[in-house]
This record gives sequence, C-alpha cells and structure tokens, in this order.
Amino acid sequence: MAVALAAEAAATGKRVLAVDASASADLEPLVAASGLKGRFETLRLTTRSALDEYLKLYLKLPLGPSRLGPLATIFDYVSAAAPGVREILMIGKIGWEARSGPWDEIIVDGPATGHVVEMINAPASMAELVPTGPLAQQTGWLREVLAAPTTDVVLVTIPEELPVSETGELLARLRTETSTAVKVLVANRTPVAIDDGGLEEVARRQAQDYPGAAVLQLAAARSQLSAVQNQRLEELALTTITAGEDRNRPVDAVRKALQGLIGPGSAR
Repeated sequence: MAVALAAEAAATGKRVLAVDASASADLEPLVAASGLKGRFETLRLTTRSALDEYLKLYLKLPLGPSRLGPLATIFDYVSAAAPGVREILMIGKIGWEARSGPWDEIIVDGPATGHVVEMINAPASMAELVPTGPLAQQTGWLREVLAAPTTDVVLVTIPEELPVSETGELLARLRTETSTAVKVLVANRTPVAIDDGGLEEVARRQAQDYPGAAVLQLAAARSQLSAVQNQRLEELALTTITAGEDRNRPVDAVRKALQGLIGPGSAR
C-alpha cells in the first residue's frame, strides 16, 4: 500500500519519500521487485538510525551512538526502556523530513494496529514528561506537523472478520486519542464479487460433481464473507477504496484502485 501511494504521487511529478517504519522491513525489496526503484526515494527507519540522526542534528555530535562502541549499548537500553523514547525518535525523524526535507509528499509505512497511535502520540506524551527545554521545543513543532491538514492517516485492512474489527478499534483510538485526521480506508486484497446468479451456478456445479467444484465453492464463500465485512467497513463512515486481489502484481492492483486519491499534501 505504501509503495503504491508513493508511486502514484511520484507519477504526478512530486518529490516523494517513502519511509519504512514497520517491523517487516520489506518496503525497499518490494520497490525493487515492482520495478519502481529510482521513481522515488526510500528510507528504512530504525530506532538506532533515528537516534543517530537526532544526536547529529540537535546535539551536534559528529558520531552517532551506533559508532560509539560500548556507549551504543547504553543508548539502546535507554531507547528501549524509557517510555516514549523509541516512538519520539521515529516520529521525530519523519517530522524533520516533512519540515526540512525537499519532499512534496512523505508516505510512511507505519506499524500495525495500535502501535501507530503510540507513535503519533509520542510528541504529546514526551511534552508531559519534559515540559521545558530543547526537547519540549521539538515536540511542539512535531505536534503541529501531525495536526496539520496536510497530514493524514490511510487505514488499510483486508475484508476479513478480525482485521476489520481491529480496524474499527484503531479508527476509534485515532479519533479520540490523536489530532491526526483519518480520511481514507482501503479494503485491500478484496476477492472478486460473485452475484446471485454466479452463486446458483456454483451450487449447480457442486451438485453435479463438476471438476473443480471445490475451488468454485471456496471462491463463492470468500466472496460472501468479503461482502459482509465490506458492509461493516462502510459503517465506519470513511471514504473507502476497494483494491482487488492480485498476488502476482499486488502494487499494480492497489495503484489501479488509488487513481485520483493523491492530492496536495506533505505527509501521510
């Protein structure tokens, strides 16, 4: 989804940065596999790389902790143990790119489910812990970036019961706990819809022991379950885009569904 968003934005002539802030670290390999390398810039964001950047930009240290030998272990411990430090480092780097970088659009492949709420809320949480000083100043402008009308969340799910339930819970948390807007929901990997006539044909062929009837029955069941879950997604009152399923060319399938979604903005 992040790769497709970045590709669509780049196709309009924008300077685009795609940031991988997820645990999977598969954004750059997918860019290469999709033949999109060079169309936009990518950044793999880890806690250590973000900490290196923070110390370089704000404390003017010539070397990051990852190159300080034994001190690196101390920095790792602090970033893992102190509440909000890991998240503020990650969102801080993204915010700095949005404010100071040359980008027209920044697409962030964020962590799944509720973890993204902690990342978005990190500046506010840190401001409560450290209300004054340089760190407080940084969290102030970060909160402005995250609350700006050019920043929004694109929710992505698949039309299955558990993912849809988690999406509803995440949307509720984003709306009540953050100031970042949620404007679009994408139902990804949606199977082909089968109408009533098609379902009757599947049942007829199954009764006749038609070769491949089991496969047809599975497709029909997936279509029916998907329809139920898509109805639940409509109840969330969001602009919803349905992307078809194409395991061989997944980015192309999503890009086709995204036509017209990309608009003015600096971060997503």
